[in-house]
Amino acid sequence: MSLKIDLNTELSSLTLDDKGCIDLQLIQAPTGQPIVGTRLALTQSQSPTPPSNDEISKCRKLLIGTRPKSLTVMSFHPGLAGNEADLASLAADRTIVGLRGIDSNLSNVTNIATNGALYSQSKLSLSSEDVALNVKRGSRLNIFLPDGDTDNIAWAVLNCHDYTHVELLKLLQKHSIELLIVVTYNTATRLFWEYAISDIHRLFCFVVVVNVAELGGSAVFAPFRRIGREKNAQIGAGGQIFGARGAGEFRVDVPMDIAELRSLRTEFRDFGFKAKSTQLSRDSDYVPMVPSEHFMDTFDHSAGPPSVRSDDVIDLQTEWNFKHPRVAVAQLNHIGLDAYISTKYRIRNHDSCDEFEHLLSERLLELESRCRYLGETSAHTLLDMLVFPEVFIPRSFIATLQRFSNRLKTTIVAGIDYPDGDEDENANECVIIRPNLVPEHYRKVTRSQYDAHRNANGDLMPMLRGSKLVRFVNTAGRGFGVLICYDYSHIDLLCELNLARRDYPLDFIVVVAHNPFGDLYRSCCIADSHRFYQYVVMCNVAEYGGSGVFAPRRTPGARQVILDAGKGVETIAITELDLEGLQAARSSDDQSLHTGHFMRRPGLFQ
Repeated sequence: MSLKIDLNTELSSLTLDDKGCIDLQLIQAPTGQPIVGTRLALTQSQSPTPPSNDEISKCRKLLIGTRPKSLTVMSFHPGLAGNEADLASLAADRTIVGLRGIDSNLSNVTNIATNGALYSQSKLSLSSEDVALNVKRGSRLNIFLPDGDTDNIAWAVLNCHDYTHVELLKLLQKHSIELLIVVTYNTATRLFWEYAISDIHRLFCFVVVVNVAELGGSAVFAPFRRIGREKNAQIGAGGQIFGARGAGEFRVDVPMDIAELRSLRTEFRDFGFKAKSTQLSRDSDYVPMVPSEHFMDTFDHSAGPPSVRSDDVIDLQTEWNFKHPRVAVAQLNHIGLDAYISTKYRIRNHDSCDEFEHLLSERLLELESRCRYLGETSAHTLLDMLVFPEVFIPRSFIATLQRFSNRLKTTIVAGIDYPDGDEDENANECVIIRPNLVPEHYRKVTRSQYDAHRNANGDLMPMLRGSKLVRFVNTAGRGFGVLICYDYSHIDLLCELNLARRDYPLDFIVVVAHNPFGDLYRSCCIADSHRFYQYVVMCNVAEYGGSGVFAPRRTPGARQVILDAGKGVETIAITELDLEGLQAARSSDDQSLHTGHFMRRPGLFQ
C-alpha cells in the first residue's frame, strides 16, 4: 500500500564533536515485562497502560545519565511516557531518541528530543501487533536537516515496521541523510541487520538499530568495508561497527565518524572511481564501500540518480510458469581476466573462446540430463529459467542457448560480452532468450568501477548506457524483471522495476552479477526479498560466490535462503520457486501468516 506522508523538515542541531564524530550513547534497556517465548506476550507488553512510578524513576535515571552535545538512542522504555518534561528540558543541549510505545490516543510514538523541542513521531507502517491493538497510523515523517554548510548532520528516525516500507527509504534517499535511527520492539533484528547492511551501501549513511534488552539485536552500521591500516584489517559483518546479538542490558558509547563519511562523499562526487586510489593515500583508518551513483561520479556522468523513470519501464508479454517454476542458477568460472582486457570485453574473439564454449556446452548437456531425470514441471516444462552471470556468455554462443531454450521450454537470462564495433560501441547487456522467440536485450543503466577497463592499470573506455528497464508480465499482472549488477545498488531503479504503473511488486527479480562483493549483494537480496515480498534470484561468477535464491520464507538454517552457492564453487544449482504460495501469502493477513511458511508482510502490503 502506498503511504500518504506529510514530510516535515526541521533544523538539525545534532552536531559533530571536535574529532568529526557524533558521540553516540546506545542504551538497550529491559522492559521489565515477560515478552520472550510467545507472540501474544509481545503484543500484550505494548498495550497502552500508564507507567508505574518505579518505571518513571528508572527511566529518569537513564535520562540523567545522558551527556550534553551527544546523541542518545534508547530502546522502548515504559517510563518515557512519564518523563516528557525532562525530555523537553534536556533537548536544549543534547539529542535523545527513544521508543515511547502506544499512547492513550492509540498512536505508537517515538520521542525525539532535539534542538530545544520534543517531537512525537507516530508510527507510519503498522505491524500485526499494532493492528491487534487498534493503533492509528501516523502520517508525518520528520527529517532533520542542517542549515547551510555546518557541522550539523542530516538524519531521521523510523519506528520498527516503518523500516520495512521501501517508499520511506526512497524519501530518505532524496534528502541524502547521513544517519538513520531505527527504534524497534520485535524479534526480527536479524532481518533488520540485513536491511541495514543493504542501506549503508545504497544510502551511503550510518544506520543505528536499537531493540529492548530481552530480545537484543541493537547495532551500529557504517558504510565502511575495512577499518585499520593493515591490508587485511576489515569489518567482519559488512559494515557493522557494533552489534549485540543476544539478550542483555547495556549502555555503550560508539563514536560515529560522520566527518569521514562527508569526506568520502566529496571524494566520490569529485573524483569518482579514482576516489578509491585517493582513499588509499589519505590519512584514514577507513576503506569505504563504493556507493550508488547518487554519490558517485561515474566517468561520463556526474553524481546523481539514474535517469530511468516510470515511463522507461517496458512490459513484455509472457506466458511463463508462475506457479511452481523450476529455476537453475549457473555459478561458473569466467573465461579469465586477460580475455576480457585483451578483447575489450568481446571475449568471443579470444583464442580460448572455443574451449570455453565447449565447456559451457558440456554443462548444458549435463543440466538437460538432470532436468529430464527430474521430469516435467506442473507447467509441462523441463526447466523454466536458467541464469548466467554478468558479461559471461560470448555472443557467439547465443544460438546454442536458443536451441537449449527451444528444447526445454526454458527462459534464459544471461550477461553477454560487448557488441561488435570499437570502444564507442561498448555496452554491458543482458540477453533474455525465450523458446522460439526473438531474444530481448536489456542494457545496463549505471556504470560500475568494473565496467569497460582498457587495461589492468584502471584506464577506462567509453561505455554506452541503457535508458530502459525490462520486465515480463502475463495478462494477470504476474511478472519478473531483470537487473545487471550495479543497477541493483540503486533503490530507485529497483522501485521503478517493481512498482512503475503497478499496485504490487513483481513475483521475482533476477540479478546477474560479476561482483567481488557477493556477501553485500546477498544481504541486499535478503532485505529486498522481504521489503518487496518477492523472490530474488542472484547469479554471480564462481570466483566471488554469493549466487542464490532468496524469499520471504521461514527456512531451516540461514534465514530466507532457498538456494545458496558458496564462494569458489562451480555449480548449476536447481530449485523451485513457490510463486503460488507467495501470491496466497500476499493476499493473506499477518495473523494467519504467523503459523505458515511465509513471513509476515512488509509495509508495501499493509
